[in-house]
Amino acid sequence: MTRWDVSHSDLLDIEADGLICSANPNLNLSGGVGGAFALRYGEAMQTYLHGYLRDNDLRFIKPGNVILSPPCGSSFAAVAHAVSIDAFYDTDAEMILRTYDDAIRQLADRGCTTVAAACLGCGYGRVSDSEFADVAAELFTRRYDGVTRITLTTTNVDLVDSIRNVLAETNG
Repeated sequence: MTRWDVSHSDLLDIEADGLICSANPNLNLSGGVGGAFALRYGEAMQTYLHGYLRDNDLRFIKPGNVILSPPCGSSFAAVAHAVSIDAFYDTDAEMILRTYDDAIRQLADRGCTTVAAACLGCGYGRVSDSEFADVAAELFTRRYDGVTRITLTTTNVDLVDSIRNVLAETNG
């Protein structure tokens, strides 16, 4: 059974096997979690991601897709770069849910039993705290084979409060 948690902290500090990193369609680690990853662990991840695009003759990744990468110096076993936004940072609940499903399944297939996850569509994305809380409510009903714990993490205290309220209602 998958247990869901919420954390008000730095995503890169969460102990987990797998990381779900919010990503833009160009896979540029220019801000948010990706930017923090590059600052902390160096340019190896950016080199890997741009190489992925080049090797697959792609200019961008379509929203709803996930690129799985090696840890590139981090303590995670694998990193799922989840593209849940378009080039204009637009998204919707269905896109976010589909992207989480793909990212979590790919990490589980890689043997990750614990996952630290960014709140997709938030930050640079245009999803409000209440809209993401609705996404979280749906996520909390889902179970992923082999994954025992998923921790949604953000530095936005209001978003944490919204998600915790939904989690409390779910666990009733």
